[in-house]
Amino acid sequence: MMDRNKEPVYSISIAAKLLRVTPRILRTYEEMDLINPFRTEGKTRLYSEKDMKKLELICYLHREKEVNLPGIKIILGLLLNQQKAYKHEEKAHKEANEIKKRAREIAPELLVNDIEKFSHDKK
Repeated sequence: MMDRNKEPVYSISIAAKLLRVTPRILRTYEEMDLINPFRTEGKTRLYSEKDMKKLELICYLHREKEVNLPGIKIILGLLLNQQKAYKHEEKAHKEANEIKKRAREIAPELLVNDIEKFSHDKK
């Protein structure tokens, strides 16, 4: 089953109208590798809800904040890296919690105090 946010539904003309830009601007964003819309077999560009949200941010940065396209590309890269780092950190916390839980099951009298002491020593 496809995620509705990723399902390609908007043609370039509809996307442009909703974003209050021209189709040429959307093609420019694609040429700058800021967005990568889905392509049908006939090469028609289709944009998903996720693409539209990203395009809203791009348009905001371009129009309202007057950031040039290379600058927008850098900002998007930083945001993506931040998102990846957050997911990595979240995964590490889950794994650490699983290890603590398992340690408590195996040898609670030994490891719980050591883990808590280790946590305090790190602070």
